[in-house]
Amino acid sequence: MPRYTFITVTDFAFFPGTLATVNSVLHYHPDTTIHVVVNAKNPLTPAQIECLQADEHVKLIGSRELEKNSRFINAWELKSYACEDLCEAYDVVIGIDSDCLLCSNVDDVIERCYQSGGFIGGADGSGTDYGIRYKVYGIEAPAHNSKYMSTSLFFCAVTEQNRQILKKWSECCNSAEFNGQGPCPGHGDQGVLNAVLFAAGRTGDIELLPNHLWSQHWVYWNSIISFKDQQFINCSHNNVPQRSFHCGGAEKYWSKAHRDKILNGHALQTYPYLWFLTMFWFGKCSQRKTDPFQYLPEASQHLVQDLMDFLPQIFQVYPEARTLWDNLEEPTLDRIVNGVHRMLSLEGGSMSELIELVKSDPGIKRYAEVGSYEGGSIMTLGVRFANRDMDFYSIESFMGNLDGTMDGHQLPSRPRYLENLSRFPSIRVKLIPGDSRDAANLFDNVSLDFVFIDACHETKAVLSDIGIWKQKVKPGGIIAGDDYGWESVKSAVHEKFEEVQSTPTGHVWWTRIA
Repeated sequence: MPRYTFITVTDFAFFPGTLATVNSVLHYHPDTTIHVVVNAKNPLTPAQIECLQADEHVKLIGSRELEKNSRFINAWELKSYACEDLCEAYDVVIGIDSDCLLCSNVDDVIERCYQSGGFIGGADGSGTDYGIRYKVYGIEAPAHNSKYMSTSLFFCAVTEQNRQILKKWSECCNSAEFNGQGPCPGHGDQGVLNAVLFAAGRTGDIELLPNHLWSQHWVYWNSIISFKDQQFINCSHNNVPQRSFHCGGAEKYWSKAHRDKILNGHALQTYPYLWFLTMFWFGKCSQRKTDPFQYLPEASQHLVQDLMDFLPQIFQVYPEARTLWDNLEEPTLDRIVNGVHRMLSLEGGSMSELIELVKSDPGIKRYAEVGSYEGGSIMTLGVRFANRDMDFYSIESFMGNLDGTMDGHQLPSRPRYLENLSRFPSIRVKLIPGDSRDAANLFDNVSLDFVFIDACHETKAVLSDIGIWKQKVKPGGIIAGDDYGWESVKSAVHEKFEEVQSTPTGHVWWTRIA
């Protein structure tokens, strides 16, 4: 296999796309090197850098490292500079935009490019016409170039002849009309490279790939994409495997406009968006121990909610994500459920300990919480264990201690509970409104694997809840509760059970039913 590298350009705003792009490359080519050029005009934050550096195959290059010879620095130019400067160490260089995702292994194209000694890229339209302004390249205008190649994802064999092309491309991008330096015309780096190749008489060395399957210029929103036999299929192009996804244009994968367009009239493009979310959240480069808002630009913070909305489908196209979800760290979990009132606390508190208790027993399938307030704790569990075949039942009367309070707290709001639950339509939490004693009649005896009691903390009420609900738990199942430190709770628990265990902080008590 020839030596090859991928090259992409990023900045703060494009980071979500870059992370997904990088992860898509590493997913199919885990041992390759991908160079990420960071535009210093809008630099990455430390948290973004930390994400990308989570895999040793990612090499960050600051744009200032490419400033030699008084180069003009901006996004379109940087790709050409990097290709020129880095090509010496490789047999093939591959340029990929940060709004383009691999959805297949491309070893076949890399090998073909190496053997041909030329260029390979997606076809962009039927070509382009060169007018008098293009004489600066040495083109006898007017002329028509029918081999117009996209640079969203292109492959270049590193030969001496092609090194001269990359050098010329870099020089012309440095003196391009699009950056105001002039005099070289062309739409972005793509237009300049194609003009350089045409002027050099090298169009015969360009292999154009099917636009529908690669660059997707002008066809992205019209493509019908399906998923069969663990691969993406383009149903609108002969039902053949898709090779890459490229959204292009202004509606980037990480923008609300893109998400909204998917939801409102373009459902047939759901799979490309699913793949973007999959590669962003579950790729090799990730930082699950960091609050996502530390590395997501404000305009892209909706991706946290999108993760939950699309999670069941992500598990379908990428089953490994179910296993990776077990490594979900509390900063990400806390961000997902942020804004939902929760009595139990994370960061080592009773919520953390309850999660560990549930995590330790994969046999738990049916979980009931008696006393859910406005749903914070059970929804947190529903999110945390969204990868498991597990149903959650939330029993809440919304009437508290019948004195206008819930153990001294304001009564929970039923509308707020329903509003909270509406944020997570894909998690398997079901509200069972009503008094604990009456709601228990809706469950058969020995039908639950875990019951968590966190309703009224008065001794009499705790005794009643334990007495009613322990018969609903299967032999070997768990009954537990919060606030073991309350004397009213502890006395009731020990009156009902001879042996009780507590979590390290002593907040949560639990025992198995014989």
